[in-house]
Amino acid sequence: MKLNFIKVNPSENMTVFVVDALPREKYFEIANRIMNYNNIHAEQVGFIERPEDPESNASARLQMMGGEFCGNASRALAAVAVQRGFSNIAEKDGKYTVPLEASGIDGMINCQVEQKSANGYEVALEMPLHRSISDIELEYKNEIFKGTIVDLSGISHAVFFTDDRSLDEDFFKAVRSAMKDFEYDAFGIMFYDEKEEFMRPLVYVKDTDSLIWERSCGTGTVALGVVLSYLGKQSVDRNIIQPGGQMQITTVWKENGLESIVLKGMVYIVAEGVVYI
Repeated sequence: MKLNFIKVNPSENMTVFVVDALPREKYFEIANRIMNYNNIHAEQVGFIERPEDPESNASARLQMMGGEFCGNASRALAAVAVQRGFSNIAEKDGKYTVPLEASGIDGMINCQVEQKSANGYEVALEMPLHRSISDIELEYKNEIFKGTIVDLSGISHAVFFTDDRSLDEDFFKAVRSAMKDFEYDAFGIMFYDEKEEFMRPLVYVKDTDSLIWERSCGTGTVALGVVLSYLGKQSVDRNIIQPGGQMQITTVWKENGLESIVLKGMVYIVAEGVVYI
């Protein structure tokens, strides 16, 4: 099977988009083949579809490999939409507004895109607000760890403030066990060193049973922004450094809750062509 693809780099959260129309029951197998080191190699795969809602003015729909929501992939698709001239894109003073549908969430999301180079785009995503926030506590290797679970549409994240960079997949297993009654399509663990403003993202997708140390994580950055806002009862505007680069998270806090969340960073379109499956 030959498939057309686009490979994108949102803060090194390397993502491959499959352009061809395919039955969704094939997504799992195709995604795992594409992510493999002996194929294109990426951290995740998304499939570009037509919008599901016939009344929608979305430029396209992003269906992720496990039906999860991904902020970085959504930003990356917005960049591709501008590059390829998708329909329903508004332009003003060199800035583009791209409406998208995405798996894991209802309704549409909007991205603001500005081209910075031949293949580089600065993309800001207006994120849906989180659904809930709750505490998590677990014992691991005779130590008590306290964190915060942020439940977003299509994905959830457990945020732990720690500078311990030895925490690994075994810690993930402990967190997963503590979350055994928690419903999710995908969830990540965000290890945040506040002193260095550095975050390590570890993300699990249930349908593909994949656990990956991501170079960056958009929704994980959003989850961290939510936690920082609630801890300080204030708006947040920070650049969060991650292994693959940095992303800006901006929140607006009003009275006792968040009013808006914006995730912003660079996206590079790095390759396109044909992949053999």
